[in-house]
Amino acid sequence: GNVFRLLGGLAGTNYDYDWEAAVVYSVATREDLTRNRVSNNLITEALFDPTPAAYNPFSGGKNSNIERALVDVSRDNEMELFLIDFKVSSPDVYQLPAGPVGALVGTEIRNESFEDDRDPRLDGTIVFTDFQGDTYPFVSDVVNSSPTPDNSGDRTVYSLFGELQIPIANRIDSLVALRYENFSDVDDTIVGRVAFGWRPIDEVQLRASWSQAFRAPNLVTINEEIVARQNTRTDWACTYAAENGGDPEQNILDCVNSTQRVAQGSKDLVSEQSENWTVGMAVDPLDGITLTLDYWSIVKEDTIGLLGEENHTVYDLLLRLEHGGDNCQDLQTNPAVNRLEEIAEDEADVYRAAGICPAGAIHNIVDNYANLDTRSLEGFDVALYGDFEFKFGEFSVKYLRSQLLDFNQEPGGPSARLVDAKAQGVLPADIPVAGFADLIGQDGNQQYKETLLVRWKHFPYAASLSGTRLGEFFQDSLTLDDGTPTGIQYVIPDFHTWNLSFDFTTKYFFNSTRFRLGVRNVTGERAPLADRYFGFFSDAHRDYGRYYYFDVRVSTD
Repeated sequence: GNVFRLLGGLAGTNYDYDWEAAVVYSVATREDLTRNRVSNNLITEALFDPTPAAYNPFSGGKNSNIERALVDVSRDNEMELFLIDFKVSSPDVYQLPAGPVGALVGTEIRNESFEDDRDPRLDGTIVFTDFQGDTYPFVSDVVNSSPTPDNSGDRTVYSLFGELQIPIANRIDSLVALRYENFSDVDDTIVGRVAFGWRPIDEVQLRASWSQAFRAPNLVTINEEIVARQNTRTDWACTYAAENGGDPEQNILDCVNSTQRVAQGSKDLVSEQSENWTVGMAVDPLDGITLTLDYWSIVKEDTIGLLGEENHTVYDLLLRLEHGGDNCQDLQTNPAVNRLEEIAEDEADVYRAAGICPAGAIHNIVDNYANLDTRSLEGFDVALYGDFEFKFGEFSVKYLRSQLLDFNQEPGGPSARLVDAKAQGVLPADIPVAGFADLIGQDGNQQYKETLLVRWKHFPYAASLSGTRLGEFFQDSLTLDDGTPTGIQYVIPDFHTWNLSFDFTTKYFFNSTRFRLGVRNVTGERAPLADRYFGFFSDAHRDYGRYYYFDVRVSTD
């Protein structure tokens, strides 16, 4: 890939006001090329070729004529940014009894765009249709690659912002800020921030802040055309029928399959909005030691996300449970779950025995980006910092603990019905409703994280020891139904690792050269077992094991 960036600016001072202006233009391009991919159309043609040039799948890889079906697949990307900004500031625009008021105001204009040009065999220019005529929405011509149309989009944003630093009284300072942004493709946004700091004595600082924030939907989620992906998913309507209709081993039904998810961007998306509170203190009880404690709270509205394919199948199951097994011609199912109409009679009998209407195999699930409901987080952070000097070197110690007190995603629409149905026992406890209600301690959302870092330095030598500990959580998809709302949970235990490094710095090469030998995960801890790919929960853990590294850093300053 290539990156071109042009930056120019001016700065000066007039009438005791500092000002600066800048222009940025940046273009990033990338061309990816993958060779020797198999074309669906060409391999089909080669298989049905009656001549000796046909593809021979039984040759053991030698003289198979596979080369006639091999193609190169490309993907070209371009991202462009143009930005102009202007700011004026002064540390003394007005005098208060406690001191001068500082101010900053500015404006910004930026235009951003992207273009994602997929290979003709992926973007729908060349499609593959099998002998049964299946091609929804279209099947790419590259084996084992999902279809992906070309995508592009752009937006222009106009911004105004201002900030005041106000000394309220002796040892009490405050900050007030406001920012307005006008988007060409989503609604306008205004956010603000207020912060206070009070130092009653030199060793203690009390602080508090309130702020708003926003995150506009990115260009992909707004402009993305229909995209299909194949994912292995559980059909929970099928699973319920198997477990309650006499087929617990799924000898008749097959409830875990490669399922096509169809998603599409939406121009109806609005920006995520959040409100944040922080209250804390910093204490310096002794020279070189600092202790901080901060409580924080975040409430975010209009979170952008997906309901999820399996949640859609759970909602489809709920509608079937509420309807019952009679008058199936009047059944109103989840319109996002598109099923085949044909179903074998022995499979239909299993559904009837479970008391719900028969359901054909899933053809695809439509799961578009949407603004979900309110998400709230609450917790506190504790930190201890220490710096000490001795004859044999300098020591520094840092301990951090982040504790999560609340993590809740309020459900709405279909998700609210799912959460209520599970709480009331309509849905069995072993059927997961992922991503809603109380999420703390669930599926990678640990209740706490601890970090310890100890460093020693005595030129030209240095060493460090660091450790990380992640709290336990349970994997919701492994919950067993025991007749209670929570069921029997599979708990993934806490996970902690230690790292070591040793440094030697010399000034004989260049100005300064540092050699570092390090060991990550000294004790060789393996990630706790989970029912995920590779046997661990990759959203929370890493399973690299123990490994060594050697690093050289040269400084010419």
